[in-house]
Amino acid sequence: MSKTSKEQIQKTVAEMAELKFGKEKLAELKAKFPGRQLNIIVVEDKICVLMPLTAKALSNYTRMMIDPEGGLDEAVKQLMNELWLGGDEEIRENEEYFISAMTEIQNLIEVKKSAFGKY
Repeated sequence: MSKTSKEQIQKTVAEMAELKFGKEKLAELKAKFPGRQLNIIVVEDKICVLMPLTAKALSNYTRMMIDPEGGLDEAVKQLMNELWLGGDEEIRENEEYFISAMTEIQNLIEVKKSAFGKY
């Protein structure tokens, strides 16, 4: 995907969020997390806003992934619920929307890349 396409997608998602929640509400939510960005997931005509990923939320997600009763779907549900700030409940409750959101949650987790080395 080209940089222009990514920028266009970001703009479209931002516009949809502003229509759904209003600029003032989004600014209020964003102010709660200085220096960090809100995460917005759009699935067709449904949208939700998630707070920035936290170390605790990531830890809970990882724990759920290795739990024999958990798995990817349960881990994503837990993470989404922990980070949820608002939006269309269908994303959490309707499997068709939830499956699409699962991919975006994976992207959220992999936002920052890091490297490790020894010298």
